[in-house]
Amino acid sequence: METLPILQVGTEHNTTDGPLTENDLAGSIGSRNALGIVLSAIFLIIIICLSILGNVTVIIAIMKTPRLREKTSSIFLINLSATDLLNATLVMPGALVSLIADRWLLGMYWCYTQCALNYWFIIVSMLTLAMISIDGFYAVIHPLHYMNIITPKVTRLGICYAWFQGCVFALIPALYRWVVYDYWEVVCAIDWDSYRPNGALTYVIVAFILCFLVPSIVMTYCYTRICRVARQKAARREGGRPNARKHINDKRVIQSLVLIVVIFFLCMTPFCVTKLIKIFTSTSALPPYLYLASAWFGYLASATNPFVYAIFRRDFRQAFANLFCRGQIFPGLVPAAPDASNRQIDAQHRRQTVSPAAATSVC
Repeated sequence: METLPILQVGTEHNTTDGPLTENDLAGSIGSRNALGIVLSAIFLIIIICLSILGNVTVIIAIMKTPRLREKTSSIFLINLSATDLLNATLVMPGALVSLIADRWLLGMYWCYTQCALNYWFIIVSMLTLAMISIDGFYAVIHPLHYMNIITPKVTRLGICYAWFQGCVFALIPALYRWVVYDYWEVVCAIDWDSYRPNGALTYVIVAFILCFLVPSIVMTYCYTRICRVARQKAARREGGRPNARKHINDKRVIQSLVLIVVIFFLCMTPFCVTKLIKIFTSTSALPPYLYLASAWFGYLASATNPFVYAIFRRDFRQAFANLFCRGQIFPGLVPAAPDASNRQIDAQHRRQTVSPAAATSVC
């Protein structure tokens, strides 16, 4: 019978006696009360549903809207949505089952697989967000050189690199068998107490720098420059009787950019910081529910990305309206619009003009 080490906050995992089996810990790990399980399960179900619905809608909107599909920057959004969709369908359900059962039921090999997939999707998502910020940086700061630098080939190479880097860092813990089921995070992760001296420390420091710190610096720099240029353009228009509607749109762009950075750090910083605390101290350094909250915040990023990167864009809002009004997402549930209405929507869609900033994934 296959065995699976299980890590619980407040206990030390002794590898000298061999790995602990699920049966050994069946009576000792029930530390969550029923109310905590119910509330956590409801919250996770909401995250899963929002992630699936939001990311599927974004992908369909891009594929069915020629003006969106033809944009080079839309490739980044498809990649981001696909990554978050995979996270919601392959990683989160296992966490939900384990949460409700109050133990890991899916076997040792799926535990290794879930750990690898979780790290893989998180890294790809972070790198994609950084690439989106770079795309917006060149579109706003260097619009004349944008088409020569951000080409479809460069975009695809960047996405391939993101998946390659994520795969490398995701496979290392599974290949070295550092993985255990973390009871409080409700996910399979690295056993920091047992494998800290065996290279896990070096691994996580390098992963933190390349997969979190560097993308964070890139995003902060790009969005800071974008906001600064947008403010300068708004100030110049104020000196010459600006178009009020255009001024409001630019203000909303700046607000959305700030929101993008804030949500990114709110969702991913707790996840990464708790990992560092586990490495340099112990797994019992923080209250158990903080580890659960950090994991949930990481999942929450998959649900919020479609709203932040799509709803704040006027062209996506129009695409969503066309999809839902014509019943293209849920055929049969929404009656098709009359031909005259369709022609009116198409005419309005063609008349809409998008500025260079709005033509990128950051607006």
